[in-house]
Amino acid sequence: MLKRLVVGLLKGVVVGALLGAAVHFGLGWTDASGLLGYLLAMGAGATSGVLAGTPPWRQATWIESLLKAGAGLGVGALLYWLGVRWGDFPLPFALPGLAAGSSWTRAPILFMAAVSAVFGALVELDNTGDEPPVERGSAKKVRARVERAEDAELLAERSRRAERKR
Repeated sequence: MLKRLVVGLLKGVVVGALLGAAVHFGLGWTDASGLLGYLLAMGAGATSGVLAGTPPWRQATWIESLLKAGAGLGVGALLYWLGVRWGDFPLPFALPGLAAGSSWTRAPILFMAAVSAVFGALVELDNTGDEPPVERGSAKKVRARVERAEDAELLAERSRRAERKR
């Protein structure tokens, strides 16, 4: 469980920091407060929801990934609101485009990494990765029953041809 928590935190920090760096340095949006902050936090939550836990490219997991992304939208907005409301503190250092003493919730590179880390850890903790054990011999072989005599003759003829070709 502790391993999953650490893996989820690391995945979330990496995803959030990359997204935050793309917004902060790539787009030049160094001050993301208000509605933009909520939208960016929701995007970070959705992205970390898709990438943490079971990967979306595995067979039959795309629905799970969509559900995690939808939950990430809500959790991202909630975490940003909690950060602005009760976790607001000034930065002791300056970032490019943001002066020292500004709130950390205005810097996309910081709050997107925090939102992604928290939600990535939650998703990773939820994903056990365990599959139900399969007992040996529990699965019975199912043989197709031949319904008609003509089908039986056709199958016998095909197997004889296959034997002759070998």
